[in-house]
Amino acid sequence: MQMMRMKWRQFHKQWLMLLWLCVSVLCGAHAWAGDDEGGFFWRVEKTGQPQAYLVGTVHLGKKGSSLSPRLQTLLQQNRVLVVESNDADWEGSKGLILQQKMGRLMAAEVPLKQSLGAKRLAAMNQSLVKNGSSIRLQGDAKMAPWMAWMLMATDYNMPGYSMQAGIDVLLLQAAHKRKMRVVALETLEPMYVFKRIPNAVLLRGIDADLAYSEQGQKEQLQMLQHYHQGSSKALIAKVLDAEDSVSHYPKQDRLFWRQWMFGDLLQQRNVAWMPKLVGQIKQGPTVIAVGAAHLYGGSGLIVLLRERGYQVTPYRI
Repeated sequence: MQMMRMKWRQFHKQWLMLLWLCVSVLCGAHAWAGDDEGGFFWRVEKTGQPQAYLVGTVHLGKKGSSLSPRLQTLLQQNRVLVVESNDADWEGSKGLILQQKMGRLMAAEVPLKQSLGAKRLAAMNQSLVKNGSSIRLQGDAKMAPWMAWMLMATDYNMPGYSMQAGIDVLLLQAAHKRKMRVVALETLEPMYVFKRIPNAVLLRGIDADLAYSEQGQKEQLQMLQHYHQGSSKALIAKVLDAEDSVSHYPKQDRLFWRQWMFGDLLQQRNVAWMPKLVGQIKQGPTVIAVGAAHLYGGSGLIVLLRERGYQVTPYRI
């Protein structure tokens, strides 16, 4: 169970990087015209309510990175940090219940060497080794194939970069040091999205990801560069390239992946977060820090907050 918990923590800090490559034609440009030029820092205001801030983050950074003065200032001015997930939720009696649920969810009747096949399993482990990952997929493990794919596809270890240097992790560390209240938007919910992937589609997707891994890393580095340069328009233009985002998958599966990535993995989660976000904003000054892909688009947090009467404008410190 401890190993499952460690894997889940690593997974939850990593898998959202997939969203940098996700898009859907459902995302209407007319609903958010100009927002892609507003940067990654936004002020959220509504008459009679405390002020809040919306920050788009990345989950990977150069080793040795530290939190920027801009973000340190935001934390100093606010009381609560809202994030996608929080390790503390997996501790204590409530954490044990979550771990048990996760164990049941990811369990399978047959081992990976049977469900994935020995050749595919070996290729997945070779990819992990090449990237410097500590994860190894055990052939005898009775783990669901979709969980094995998550562990591979969301492992973004690269020379000189670390998930521990990602902005969201640095924000959490700083918030804990300041003894701020931390609110997580979800725990197990995303796993159910992965569980719904048809097995045949999943296996073809694994093969496609293995073949695309080198190019995918190059694109990831390019988008990280856009982010740290503050080039939100350039980054979002890449993220919202519908054809390119799924072009490495088999043609028969591309429509599924577009709908799954944007509709299931991104859009539905944004909508599900809104009651908790709105409730928290009412309580006091808040910093909301989530993956940058969640901010933009017709169902992005900027638009969803505006639909609920909030003024959401670019914030310059």
